[in-house]
Order: sequence, then structure tokens, then C-alpha cells
Amino acid sequence: MTAPHFSGQRPASRAKGWFLLTTILCCLATAPALRAETEARPGMAESRFDIPAQPLPSALAAFIKATGWQLSYPSSAAQGKMSPGVRGAMSPAEALERLVAGSGLAVHQGGANAAALVEQSRDQGAADGSVMLGTIVLGSAQMADAAFTTPGSVNVITTEQIDRFTTGTVSDVFKSAPGVISAGNRVGPSVDLNIRGLQGQSRVSVTVDGARQTSGSYRGYRGSRNETYIDPDFIAGVDISKGPSSGAGGVGAMGGVVNMTTINAEDVLAPGKDQGFRLRFGTASNSVGAPATGTEAGRSGGSGFNGDAWNGSVAWAMKRENFDLVLGASRRRSGNYFTGSHGQENYNTTVHGTRLPRDRPISVYGKDSEVFNTSQDVATYLGKATWTWGDHSLRLNVSHYRNVYGETDETMLNFGLPGSIIYIPPSEFIHSKTTTKSVGLSYSYTPDNELIDLRASLWATEVDTTSGVIRSQLGGTGETSNRTFGGDITNTSHISTGAGLWTMSNGIEAVLERGRSDQITLVYPWATSYLSANPNANRRLASFFHKSKLEINDWLTVSGGFRYDYYSLEGKGLTAGLGDQSRNQLSRNFGITLAPLEGMQIFATYTEGWRPPSLREQGAFGAGSITINPDLEPERAKNIELGVNYARDGLLRDDDQMRVKFVLFRNDYEDYIIRKRAPLSTYTWGNIEKAAFRGAELTLNYDTGAFFVEGNVTHYSKVEMCDAGTCGFTTGATDYGIVNMPPRTSGSLTGGARMLEDHRLTLGLRAWHTGQRYSGYVMPAGAVNPPTYYTKSTILDLFGSYRVNETSSLDFSVENLTDRFYIEPLSATPQAAPGRTARVNFTMKF
Repeated sequence: MTAPHFSGQRPASRAKGWFLLTTILCCLATAPALRAETEARPGMAESRFDIPAQPLPSALAAFIKATGWQLSYPSSAAQGKMSPGVRGAMSPAEALERLVAGSGLAVHQGGANAAALVEQSRDQGAADGSVMLGTIVLGSAQMADAAFTTPGSVNVITTEQIDRFTTGTVSDVFKSAPGVISAGNRVGPSVDLNIRGLQGQSRVSVTVDGARQTSGSYRGYRGSRNETYIDPDFIAGVDISKGPSSGAGGVGAMGGVVNMTTINAEDVLAPGKDQGFRLRFGTASNSVGAPATGTEAGRSGGSGFNGDAWNGSVAWAMKRENFDLVLGASRRRSGNYFTGSHGQENYNTTVHGTRLPRDRPISVYGKDSEVFNTSQDVATYLGKATWTWGDHSLRLNVSHYRNVYGETDETMLNFGLPGSIIYIPPSEFIHSKTTTKSVGLSYSYTPDNELIDLRASLWATEVDTTSGVIRSQLGGTGETSNRTFGGDITNTSHISTGAGLWTMSNGIEAVLERGRSDQITLVYPWATSYLSANPNANRRLASFFHKSKLEINDWLTVSGGFRYDYYSLEGKGLTAGLGDQSRNQLSRNFGITLAPLEGMQIFATYTEGWRPPSLREQGAFGAGSITINPDLEPERAKNIELGVNYARDGLLRDDDQMRVKFVLFRNDYEDYIIRKRAPLSTYTWGNIEKAAFRGAELTLNYDTGAFFVEGNVTHYSKVEMCDAGTCGFTTGATDYGIVNMPPRTSGSLTGGARMLEDHRLTLGLRAWHTGQRYSGYVMPAGAVNPPTYYTKSTILDLFGSYRVNETSSLDFSVENLTDRFYIEPLSATPQAAPGRTARVNFTMKF
């Protein structure tokens, strides 16, 4: 066991120093005006708003973010209109009136923290005094604009984008997000996200309704996976923040924070209703029921709509003045899929640098072939209740997810390629089972007081998995259990000063992770050995964070802050005392934003981050000859970003909208952790000097109402690993062949048209492109197996939606329209992706 480790000057003292420095600088600049402002408005009973003039949808999104209000309004009424903005101390209702001044919209407040915006020409009301609304867009959906008005690397995936493809897997949702790839997309139903090259070992925090799932699995020669589970039927949106986070949710994660939100009452209820049902059911092609365990002879020829892939869900909601309730249940079943029929089927092994080149199949599975272990049977239950009283709000979230599914063994599948030294044909394994349970409480207190905007949450998750892959590889039960508990409190204060609006956020966050799995004892005539494929340890994370932002005028904003993190890990059972340690770290951040033109932001940020060793790195051993390193140090991030946001309505015509985000990133990670060689033919986790990722991201959206275009592209200009003064990919070769290496270039382009009366018919096409792996496919010295080879590919997906009436819609899509035979990027095994797949979903609200 190692003693707690503290390096350099005392971090607690440094944290106090940085807190005082950021606070004092703002206070010195603003003290005279602050005193005058306070005297002029004793008690500061009203809220402070500082929303500049901008396109009306963006202004409304800023209002929602500042107040937490729910807004609804005619979708066509906001297009092409400008808001004069609002600045000063006033009630939220008055601020909203000023935001929509001159737009032709009238405000109708429908209760606490909720309002409808109605076109004044229609603001006559029915005979009974009710207000008649046309097609409305909930204000929460307008938060997509926040990505283009936030000076930093954030992206939003909206409900509309999710529903376009009536997706069968959560992983497909992220194809519209630059810099984000779901790795190992087809090996099982879980999500393992790669953000700008960082992946696994809890580098990326993925949450569902703010609750973190800490789960992962051993994958043999291909390392391990982080795993998050959620039913796609209940996803309402995804918020993505890249790099270290300076707020709640970011403790222990330096790659980014991804929060998937589930449906609320507004997503269930029909327009004008305060209670009702949402029914959704659908079916898909290219699916066949899983065969018996041990089957080696796969079927071929593809599959139409045979009933082997279907989904259905029901949700009920009620909405009262001070109370909302949502209850939902979903069932989804699909069989094994078939590969595509067109495209490159073989490659020459010269790409691996071999001395004996030969042609080799890209995938274990040929064209038009059944892919074993890709079926799933999911059942999900969801409950949400929200209470509001006065300035207080409390929400309870409860969910239960169960999936029995096929799971690909990436290691064994590699032995299924013809010519393997040990040939093991692919077959249907015994199925795996995962159950997740989650409960969360979130509270907010937002009085008419500039100094108080309080948010707090408590949550707990359970993830229990019985893995057929681990049972077949290592024996034992294959059971893994993870319990994660967490909470946070954040308060934001807005202080008007002579130097500008000072916004200060302070918060604390804590997380406890508990991992348990089989600990196996192997007795041989010559020795006794021990192993655990998955962790047996507890990890504690705690953090205090502070950030100050000073909006000096309409075109200049500066910010600064810090995060103080503490971590400890304690092994359990056979791992007790082997890797026990504790560490702490102070991380800083700075930023500057310029707004030289209407709708434009130019920003630069410097952010430090910290990622302590994960449960796996210090709590699992033996499997794959891994030994625990008691001297393992945390990873440290130093990221620089330069970017431009542009949000403009009425650019080329009165009713159009243009949104652009361009970011250059330079991410350096010191003491980066990889798997290294150790004595006696074993491996251990160790630090290298540095890993570096450089690149650029572009997101561009253009919408006229009648047609729209959405595009994104990510390009890496430099990826390298350095240790002992030497840089190159051989440095990380022992880290399972660097399976997290992203493609040099990737992106998607989506275009569509809205047709017929009231735009009730939408038709569109998405092209999803991935280039070749950044570092190529040469097996670097020290690696055990070569990278999975995948070709450059462009996959076309067709989508459409027909709104039958205000309460019913039909969504349809054809994924992989040209039936390409290909392997997706960041695949850890030679498993081809699905061929042409058609899906149909019908949704009805009543």
C-alpha cells in the first residue's frame, strides 16, 4: 500500500490562492460601481439579465438557459426575426416581453416558469377564452442554438436529429457530432465514446439524466470498453462538452462530458393537452432471430421485414401548474444483422508492414452474411416527477433497463480469419445480460436575487452484467457489478458592476464508484495464480470548482477559474493494498471572447484537466497478464482552443438561419497512461511523458424552413505519443495496438426538404464519411496484433417523416442505402457493419 501522495506546494493553499486571485481581480475592477449599484437597488430583489441583440431563436434559448422556463411558440413565427435583447434587473416575465418586442409575438404566461408565445394576429382567442396555437416548438429544443452561442467546444444533438433515423442502436446517434465516434459500435448494445482521441478508462464521463454509469468490460487482446446503456426510444437529446469541464459532472474526466437526457412531459403531450399518452411502434428489415448457442453455419441473403426486429413504447404524462409526471415503458427486439453486398472485400497485408504480404479478408464475415452475436432484447421502464413551488423546483428520475443480447468476442473473432495460426470459426455465443437501475433527485432554487441561482443533485446507479464473453474466455460466472453514487451543488451569482456583468459560479461535486467481479484462483502443479477480468475496488472522487466571467461590454468577455480535485482508490479482496493510493490536483482555466460583429463570437480558451487512475487500472489484475502498478500517476491535460461562432438569421433571405462553429484544438496530455511491458512476460499500467492530439472541427447548419443543410467535419493534423525523449507510435504499441486511434478525417453532410402544406412531409439524405486511420495500419514494434483494417467509406442514409396530423407522424429511414460492405472506424475486430436496413416508426399522441 502506498501512502497518500502530495507533490509540490500544498494544493489546498494553491486552490485558495487561485480563488482569491480570480475573485480579487474582478472585485478590484468593479468595487466602486458595485457599491453604487447595491445602494441604488437595496436587496436586489429582481433578476439580472444581459442578453444582447441577436436572432430571436438564439435570444429565447439564452432566456431559457438563464431562467429554466419552458416556452412554446409557433415554429414559423421566430424564423428570420431579431430580438432587441434585454439588459438590466427585472422579473423574468418582463424580460421575456422585452425580448419579443417588435416580433409580432405576444406572451401568455401559463403558470409558474412557463409561457406560450402567440402570433398577435391570432391572439384573439376562442369563444371560451382559450388560445389557439399552430404547430409549436418547445423552447427546450431551441437549445441547439446554444452550441453556436457558447464560446467553447460544445455540441447538441436534438430530438429531431435523433428521430430522423429511428435508430436501432444508441451509437448511431453520434454520427452528427464532430469529434465524437462511438468505438466498437457493433460488438454489443453499449456505448463507448471516443472524443478527440480520448477513450476508455473513464476519460469521458457519460451520464443519463445527470447520473453517471461507471461500467466496463475486459476485451482480451483488444483491451477494455467503457460501457453505457440506454434505450434509444426514450432519448430526447444529447449535450456534449469536449475537454476538461469546469462545472458539475466533470470530476475525474478530462476527455469530455456527455449527458443524454430522456423524455419529459413536453415530449409526450399533444399540443394543447395537459395529460395524455404517446404510443410509438416500429419495425426494421435486415434482421433474423439468433440461432442456437454454438451455431457456426451462418445464414446469407439478407432479410426483409420478417418481424424479427420490432420496437414499441408507451408513455403517459400529466402536467399541472405545479406538478409534472411522466411514466414510460418500452420493449425492443432485434436479431442478428446481415452485412452489405458491395465494396472491397480483401486487402493486402503490406499495410501492416509484414515481410510476407498476402491478400486477406477485411472481415471474418463475407458479403451478404449473417453476423453472429448481434441480437438484443431490451425492456425499459421510466418515471419522472417534477414539483415546483414558489422559486423552488424538485425533480425525481427513476429508470430500469434490462437487455439480453449477443456480444462479440473481439479477441476470438480475430482467430476466425482464414490463415490464422490458430483458426477458431465464428459462432453464436451464450448471450450476455445487463441490468441497470438509476434514481436521481435534482433541485433548483432561483429566487429574484442576483446572488442566488442554486442547483443541486443526488443520484445512484447500478449496472449488473453477466458476460457470455468473459465466461467463455476465463470461466467463472462472468458477473460484474458496479455501483456509482454522486452529487453536486452549484450556485451562480450575477453582479452588475461599472466594469460589466460579473457572473461567478462556485460548486462542489463528489462521486463514489464500487466495482466487483469474479476473483478466480487457478491452481497448477507448479504454481497458483489469481486473476480478475474486471475491477474489485472502490474509487472516491471529490472536487471544488470556481469560475468567474466578466462581460466588460457588448464585444469583450474574459473568464477565469480553477478546479481542485481529490481522488483515492482502495482495492478489495485479492487486490486489497496492491494499488491503493490517493492524489490531488489543482487545474486552471482562462478564456477570452470577442464579438466584433452581430451574431459572431471569436474565442480562445486554455483549460487544464486531470484524470486519476480508473477502477480497472488499479483494481483488476491477472487477465491478460496485467499486474498492478502502485506508482501509477494521474494524467494531466493542457488544452488550447481557438474558435469562431456565427449565428445569423436573414442572411440570404428573410426566413433563413445560418449557424457556424469552427474550432482549432491543441490537446496535450502529460503522464498519459498506457499498458506497458513488465518483468516475467507480464504487463502493467504505466505513464508516458505525453500524448498529443491536434486538429480542427467545423459545424455548419443552414435552414430556410423549406430546406436545410447540416454538415460537420473533423480533421486531425497531428497525433503522437512521446516517452523518454522519443516520439512515435511505437511508444504506445503495447497499449493493445493503440485501438483508440481515430481516422484522420471524418464527417457527415445532411440535406433535406420540407414539403406540402405546413411542411408536413420531410425527405432527406445523409452522407457519413470516414477516412483511413490516422497512423495507418502498420503494426508498430511491441504490438501483439495489428490494427483493424478499414477502408475509406462514404455511407448514404435516406430518411423521411410525414406528419399525418398534429398528433401523429410516420418516420422512415433506409440506412446504408447502397448496401456497402465495410468496417466502421475504431472497430476493435474484423466485423463488418450492417448492410441496407430499412426502418419505420409510427408515433401517436392522444
